[in-house]
Amino acid sequence: MWNNRPIIIRIKRHENVHPFIQALHAQHVPLKRVVFREQEVAFETTMHYLSKIRRERSHYRLKMAVYYADELHVFRAQLWTLLGLAMMILIPLLCAQVIWRVDIEAASPELEQRLGKTFQNTFQLETPMTKKVLPSDAVIRQKLLEEHRDLSWVHIEKYGGRVILRPQESPKQTKQTNEKLATHLVATKSGVITHFNIQNGERKISVNDTAYEGDTLVSGVIESGEDDVFVGAKGEVYADYWLECSFKIPTKLTMETLQQKRWRVLVKGIHKEKVDYVQKKDLPNWLDPYISIVEEQYTKKMQVELDESKIDSLLIPLLHEKVLRSLPTKTVIKKENLLQVKWGNGTVEGKVLFLVNENIASPIQGLQGE
Repeated sequence: MWNNRPIIIRIKRHENVHPFIQALHAQHVPLKRVVFREQEVAFETTMHYLSKIRRERSHYRLKMAVYYADELHVFRAQLWTLLGLAMMILIPLLCAQVIWRVDIEAASPELEQRLGKTFQNTFQLETPMTKKVLPSDAVIRQKLLEEHRDLSWVHIEKYGGRVILRPQESPKQTKQTNEKLATHLVATKSGVITHFNIQNGERKISVNDTAYEGDTLVSGVIESGEDDVFVGAKGEVYADYWLECSFKIPTKLTMETLQQKRWRVLVKGIHKEKVDYVQKKDLPNWLDPYISIVEEQYTKKMQVELDESKIDSLLIPLLHEKVLRSLPTKTVIKKENLLQVKWGNGTVEGKVLFLVNENIASPIQGLQGE
């Protein structure tokens, strides 16, 4: 018997009730607690015999109502209930043996990304996976600390099928250095002084004066009566000078320009290529391992051919950017003058004069008081 759930059957009083009950006895249908009332007859049996009872009820044309006798019971001792209870216990136990996610929670997104790449490249693990595949906490911690010397410890926490790595950065040590001030700041190039940014020392030249290479711009020694007091020289002195540059480039160029940023939805298992993204949307923890929403910066390559009409709009800006990258930081190019240009054999060559504003001060050490 596959279904012994008890049921109560109520039949309206009719002259065919007695033949109906006798027919059930003849088919060995067990009837319990048979009660004859003025309007109905009620008895108790099990779901296993319900099909036979309905067949006889239809034969004798009786009106019948069926009720479960155990509706108020919390636990029903039947096969499907036992199977469901077993599944309810077994499924969590089986799922607890699987690692569904490995998350990294760090102080910054950059550290999370670096640690995630190291973890993936070192262990080559794909979730979900069994707990037996996951290396021990000591091995994981050792490998991550070897690759990231700026970490002092990696906390590893496990919650069911989730593993959380929490890196702890080493305290940043501030370097205490006794900075030695220069004796003088001298000019490394010739130019017209435009402005100063001095923290220590005495100016030896004024704005709009012409400084020549080797001239003292700022002195770290100040005269005090008959004595010389060393205060040190520190700062920046900016000057304008002309810089002549020669160039030779092909007339056909391949340029890459930035396009509009776009959002893209990546589904794990479908999009397997690596994507360089600008930013990433934060998704719920249960959805993040399967779907990523990232903003990508698209670029477009285009072929450009230089001619005389593109000198001011394309050639000069290209030369400006190239020269500026070769100069020190904070340097500014104020003006460009094209001296000469020559076209031929698929190339363009010539000379350009740039008006550059640069820090020309260089510190030198010497004897105090010289």
